[in-house]
Amino acid sequence: MATKQEKIDAVLNELKMATSDIKGLGVISPDGMMIADHLGGDQGDAAAAMGAALGSLAKRVTTTLKVGEFQEVNIRGTNAGILLFDIENRAALIITVSKGANLGLVLLEARQAQSQLGQII
Repeated sequence: MATKQEKIDAVLNELKMATSDIKGLGVISPDGMMIADHLGGDQGDAAAAMGAALGSLAKRVTTTLKVGEFQEVNIRGTNAGILLFDIENRAALIITVSKGANLGLVLLEARQAQSQLGQII
């Protein structure tokens, strides 16, 4: 039987293979710890900390503006993009995408992974 970590890694691997627009991804805890790091390089700890801060701020904004519960954030930079998805208020899925990524496909695949991760975590 697969461990929880192996199940998370399997979902992330499947998501990464779904489209070449996804450059890296990870699952982070609300307190900024990396649960599963598939970002590549040495940016995992910084990404986890900043992703947790971004998720916390997004939750605060959605509550304050009364638009419902936080679900996702999309940041577009000049060279790439970052997506952050809430996972049942227990974790977040962070994804880096290439410049000019097909966001429709990435969002479709990421939301499926978000649901799968919600059942695991």
